[in-house]
Amino acid sequence: NAQLALGKIYFEGRANVKQDYVEAVRWFTMAAEAGNGAAMFNLGICYGNGLGVAQNSRQAYDWYKKAADSGIAEAQGKVAAISEMLGDYQTAAKYLRLRADAGDTICQRKLAVYILNGIGTDAPASEAVAYLLRAARKGDIRAQVNLADCYQRGNGVERNYNEMFNWLTLAAQEGDPEAQTKLGYCYQQGMGIARNTDQAASCYQSAANADYAPGIVALASCYLEGSGVPYDLKKAVELLKKAAELGDDIGEYQYGMALLSGTGVEANPAEAFTWIERSAQQNFTIAMLQIATLYEQGIGTDKNDGTALYWLN
Repeated sequence: NAQLALGKIYFEGRANVKQDYVEAVRWFTMAAEAGNGAAMFNLGICYGNGLGVAQNSRQAYDWYKKAADSGIAEAQGKVAAISEMLGDYQTAAKYLRLRADAGDTICQRKLAVYILNGIGTDAPASEAVAYLLRAARKGDIRAQVNLADCYQRGNGVERNYNEMFNWLTLAAQEGDPEAQTKLGYCYQQGMGIARNTDQAASCYQSAANADYAPGIVALASCYLEGSGVPYDLKKAVELLKKAAELGDDIGEYQYGMALLSGTGVEANPAEAFTWIERSAQQNFTIAMLQIATLYEQGIGTDKNDGTALYWLN
């Protein structure tokens, strides 16, 4: 502990001592070799940033891992993050679990996502739900949204639209645009709550105000259908254009189709082709079929049967 303390003094340049990373590394190394976890972590920082020693990412990772195995919480999170970047999801899951079991909310949610997607672990979905519940009850908004998805799909828990609605409501009240959009869908479809198209449109509007593209697309549909808002074709197309500019695949496709047919906007086949192709490049199936048709018929682009076949395949 004294070696660690002295290393920190040299590292930070405290107590009338000139900052000296080389000397800090010397003391950290002695403490680390004696089994001090905090010193191991500090050595990881030094190697990772080239402070007092030549920068060496591998050495940094090794020291972080030793510190993590000795129980240093910050090191466990660091190893999980680095392992994820390296594509070693099994190791990442191992250290996420350590932090999750210790009560780290973010790690609880992240481990749950790993489990739900079968990344680095073969734990059952029910375990993911348990972690999400712990995080959601502590107010983690993203955990609340993920938990709502589990209740909607019956993934790891019995399907329950009322629970889905309740968790989405909590997240939406905190301003999460994805939750607001999904809550709007609940009101629109009457899932977990009585159907209310006015409330649905209001939820979509909140998400759209945050520039959340799926919420913008949903609001555009309301204007197209006159559902919860007055029918307004021009407004709907304006919203679709905004969603498309934000990179939403559905927005790109629907705005492109509006340009193709001249619905609510002046027809422009060439520009329509551009937007539909962008959507197709995001693997939106309907857009792929449409772009194949445009190539086949030479609409908005040169006729090209080979490229049409490519998109169909």
